[in-house]
Amino acid sequence: MKSKILQNWKSGLTVSIVTIPLSLALAITSGATPTQGIITAFWAGLIGALLGGSNYNIVGPTGALAGVLVSYTLIHGYQVLPMVAILSGIIIMIAYIFRLDKYIIFIPRSVVNGFTLGVAFIIGFGQLDSALGMADIHKTESFIENIFIIFKNLNQAHWGVFLLFIFSTLLIIFWNKKFQKIPGAAVVAFLGIVLMMILPEIGYTPELVTLGDKYEAISATLFENPIAGFDWQILLTQDLWFLAFATAVIAILETLLSGQIADSLTGTKFSRRKEVFGLSIANIGSGLMGGMPATAALARTALNIKSGANHKTSAVINSIFIGIITIFFISFFKFLPMVVISSILVIVAMGMIEKKHFIHLIDNEKTAFVLSLFVALIVVVEDPIIGILFGTVIALLIFVNKVSYGQTEVLLWKNEKMTEALLKNDFLKKEVIDSDIVVYKISGTLTYINMPAHLEAVQRIKDNNYVIISLRNSFYADVDGIDYLGEIVEVLKKNNKHVLLSGINKEIERLIHKEQFYKYKLDQGKIYKRTSEAIRDILNN
Repeated sequence: MKSKILQNWKSGLTVSIVTIPLSLALAITSGATPTQGIITAFWAGLIGALLGGSNYNIVGPTGALAGVLVSYTLIHGYQVLPMVAILSGIIIMIAYIFRLDKYIIFIPRSVVNGFTLGVAFIIGFGQLDSALGMADIHKTESFIENIFIIFKNLNQAHWGVFLLFIFSTLLIIFWNKKFQKIPGAAVVAFLGIVLMMILPEIGYTPELVTLGDKYEAISATLFENPIAGFDWQILLTQDLWFLAFATAVIAILETLLSGQIADSLTGTKFSRRKEVFGLSIANIGSGLMGGMPATAALARTALNIKSGANHKTSAVINSIFIGIITIFFISFFKFLPMVVISSILVIVAMGMIEKKHFIHLIDNEKTAFVLSLFVALIVVVEDPIIGILFGTVIALLIFVNKVSYGQTEVLLWKNEKMTEALLKNDFLKKEVIDSDIVVYKISGTLTYINMPAHLEAVQRIKDNNYVIISLRNSFYADVDGIDYLGEIVEVLKKNNKHVLLSGINKEIERLIHKEQFYKYKLDQGKIYKRTSEAIRDILNN
């Protein structure tokens, strides 16, 4: 343990220096108080590190959750967030117990990245009022409406503050490129605090709203009463449970993705099951301590790795330093200008956009790219939760549509030699099929989704001596699929001299052994273990 501490204390300290201003900023953009952000970073980070299955994940407030939470907190207040954290933690635990987390993979990366793009847009453009120095803008739960309100009140903008925002943002970008060991967000936050402390002492008081001006109740504490000000009637509302469920799903998804990316960066392998369990307890613990929902933060996890972390000790040390800095130095963060927080959040939003992924989609799968943009649009215009739900449903429909084509391979034999091996689309283009033996392979599944396409395709196989239906690469069938298989056999038998079956595994045999066509073929000796055996038997006869 001593060795692990010596190897990981620097990375833990580095991450904590970045985590504190990020946690303050992300809490604010979630509609929470800055103190709730610190509580979450400490408790969720500590519990997630101790109980989780990844050596590198840093758990805390994140942008992905901020975009989901902010609309709800604008209506019901920040007091509801500890309960959302507890409920989402309980839902994650249920997912862990019943192994439901494996179904999260049904949400494609294109949908996740579209969701993230939309949330990044919300976070980035949600900083317009602070970036323009507009302190008294009353925001609603509608992101689009808030943008219109800001543009209607541009006469209240302080352009000097906006120039400071541009300078701070560019400084962070420049610093991150040139000096990667110490992130620019921490540097700009430190400079902003120092300036706001020094300038009044030399007789100049800048017209900048600080964190202390906006949130006077920031205190050096790692615990707040989680039920203070909470309206228990909200527990009976469907919206709260829907929010908790969506938060749980996004938390699991983001955490597992972060763990996978950390593994690819380090060549290690984390325990998915243990990580989901740790995430559950981390959210429950955060809520009980007065914090907000949390998930693994990819940017902080990547920083943890780049800073030299090789064990979860780094994440534990990160939380310990957060606690120490909070207790002894949180009062200094009251001097942090809101315009600097806006710069930090804009950089966070920019970092959330998976540029390489979108370029990859444009080059290889334009349908998925359009789906990503569609999800992002719904997230921005309507709601992040609805966006990810719609995107998932549409992605599954696209997938089912592709599967329904019944893609396969057809082998054509003539004069005791295989003359062609065609994919289904090329096979359907052939005007004449002049073969002694046709091997029609059905791969993957035999279901109501893809078997109609196979039934349509075999209509073209006519006037052949032998047709072999190979099921060697079929691993699953439903009742409808078996019925369609029977129809395929009948169509082929009607149009050709002999129909053989090969490569039937035990799973499919269990479903078809009572079917009349199977019994008939079995009695005739026209069922073979392998296609090669069937062809050899044909050629020998």
